[in-house]
Amino acid sequence: MTNQKSTGSYYTPSYLASFISKRVLSHFENRTRMSILEPSVGDGAFISELDKEENLNINLTALDINKVELKTASKKWSKKTASFEKVDFLEYLTEKQFSVVIGNPPYVKKNILTSKQIELSKEIHANENLTEASVKNIWTTFLVKANTLLAKNGILAFVLPSELLQVKFAEEIREYLKTEFERIEIFTFNDLMFECKGQDTIVLFAYKKAVQKGEFFTNILSRESLEKNNFVLRKNNLLVESNVKWTHHFLTSDELTFIDNLKKELKTVNDYSDSKPGIVTAANKFFIIDKETEENYNLSSYTKPIIQKGFFVNGSVVFNEDDIQKLEKNKRPTKLLQLNENDKISKKLREYLDIGELKQIQERYKCKIRNKWYVIPNISEKPDAFFFKRSHLYPKLLKNSSNALVTDSAYKVKMRNGYDLNSFIYSFYNTLTLLLSELEGRYYGGGVLELIPSEFKKLPIPYKEISEEQFEKFTSEFEKKTNIEEILSANDFNILNPTLGINNEDLNRLTDIRNKLKKKRLRN
Repeated sequence: MTNQKSTGSYYTPSYLASFISKRVLSHFENRTRMSILEPSVGDGAFISELDKEENLNINLTALDINKVELKTASKKWSKKTASFEKVDFLEYLTEKQFSVVIGNPPYVKKNILTSKQIELSKEIHANENLTEASVKNIWTTFLVKANTLLAKNGILAFVLPSELLQVKFAEEIREYLKTEFERIEIFTFNDLMFECKGQDTIVLFAYKKAVQKGEFFTNILSRESLEKNNFVLRKNNLLVESNVKWTHHFLTSDELTFIDNLKKELKTVNDYSDSKPGIVTAANKFFIIDKETEENYNLSSYTKPIIQKGFFVNGSVVFNEDDIQKLEKNKRPTKLLQLNENDKISKKLREYLDIGELKQIQERYKCKIRNKWYVIPNISEKPDAFFFKRSHLYPKLLKNSSNALVTDSAYKVKMRNGYDLNSFIYSFYNTLTLLLSELEGRYYGGGVLELIPSEFKKLPIPYKEISEEQFEKFTSEFEKKTNIEEILSANDFNILNPTLGINNEDLNRLTDIRNKLKKKRLRN
């Protein structure tokens, strides 16, 4: 799939366009004519499939902001009943109501939209009694506007990012869909349906009128199962009525109730600690340098040690000075260029700053609003511990026994009075908390798990106090492990039984649920 960041174009594979088109048209098998709107035709994948329909008289309205793509798509339509119009869908005006709105809307974040598009999006959302908070990406506005153009028995069929199911700003959109449509169908996929790095997608079918009402979910295991209609749509009322992300629709009501009852008994990360995002440099590749660059420009008096990525600290629950030295030897960037307002600029430092200015780093928004573009604000003392917001096999919480700072790839953790850091880190590594990390967080293509600040703060932890000797033993075992499951097997009963009264049967159940969630995220 071609990915065009400026326009947010993610082109739909023909087999997926075929499945969506056939499913929509089958709903109208007793009709002889219908009207279809495609608000962003792209390469015309849906038009090619709709053109194959011989039993229906389709009146097609096709829009796109790109004149070249619109012309290419128009050549894929052989019938007379169609109009192709070059227009931004946000500006499109019509009194017509359509039987179907179908397509793959662009995915463009708000900060890339023009000021006109942002204002139009706000107006479209406001007209539907939606808040400005739901205007985060243009696909949400396409979804809202598409609904307003549907006939009273119409169908909406869109390829969308999985954000719809899991991110905070989409909660309002999900509620909106539930009130506007009698039936919603969500198709998630084990494989990335598009050859596009990092873009996880779903398919949404929304019916204005339906005999079987409600929200239905299915997970497609392969392209073959999609093409052969080898799937079952199931309701999950508890999921829809709760705050659980819709990505977890494959969990049963019993499983969700079991987890929820355990959560109620626990305090959260925010009860035990204060956490804040790490340092925002605005240009990590410039402000975080390796030892060689530091020496070449005589910058040692201006630098402090820093951890740039969670990828650099695999394998332990303690980060110390030896770890910094190892990263240096491996030529990782470990030096933060920390300049102050009153620093004298040496000749060699000036040479390095000139390199940054040639790259126009001073023009970046976060640099531009500083008094001096190269002085990074809000650099606090080294954190006691850090939690990396993105992870792969499992989330990482580490004690900081070094002098290193950390970038905003992590949250800085400081314990509240009455709680012990070693015990907090030990308590974190149990099956229930890692399971809840999967539930509370969101995931992206490639299996990346992310917890935003609010999700990390509300993560429940069964806290168990341990001694210094116990923590040293835990640290040693963690470093020797071959996988995280070894640690969970050793920790689970010691943490979860005294805090929650969990028995071996409950532990097995939690393990099965976590494995199910992890398998879905990693597409194993």
